[in-house]
Amino acid sequence: MKKIILIQLLLLFTLISAAQLKPYKIDDSVQVSLPADYKKTDTLGQTVVSASTQFGNILIIKTPDDPSRTPDIEKEKNLNDFYKNYLQKIKSSTPQATISDEKDTIINNLLYKDFTLAVDSGSGRQLRDFRVVHVNGATYTFEFLYQDIHKTYAAEESRNFLNSIKIPPDATLENQFTSPENTTGKPPAIDRTGLITAIIGAVVLIVIILIIMRRRKRH
Repeated sequence: MKKIILIQLLLLFTLISAAQLKPYKIDDSVQVSLPADYKKTDTLGQTVVSASTQFGNILIIKTPDDPSRTPDIEKEKNLNDFYKNYLQKIKSSTPQATISDEKDTIINNLLYKDFTLAVDSGSGRQLRDFRVVHVNGATYTFEFLYQDIHKTYAAEESRNFLNSIKIPPDATLENQFTSPENTTGKPPAIDRTGLITAIIGAVVLIVIILIIMRRRKRH
């Protein structure tokens, strides 16, 4: 009986530890909370951070502005167009997916784009909660991925993760605009390079998920 209680306590402690998130600085502009065992890689000029929670997986992609393809963002309308174009790239790279809960979110004077992407890979429906923000010369994409069957339990983890995003409170809408020397000077438009980048990001995510699923099956 004592052994059973001890095992249950150890399992409870493991679950609580897995659920804990700790502050992590992506850079001087953006901070978020992550599990302690996150992984960070730099690929094709992008910073990619991944981690696993009890019911889902986290993926963060930071893409610095590129003078050859970043559009000119001088007004709020341009920023809205930039987010719409970003969403269109996601749709183009994953045509079999469906997008829901799309909305613009204002947090501490900054404009974010939120949406959920659903994909049926044949092994069950997968959901990806997105929060995207362009600020201080870079685009930050925050994703929380989980199986539809875990939706009830993953929802709180997703909220905790996305709500942990912190940007200095003195940042304003102007911080979301671009510098002329770091942009094409053109309005947002679908470009092949951007589409390829989105596809690469999706491939990286799929590889990470497959590795995590295999590890879980072994345990």
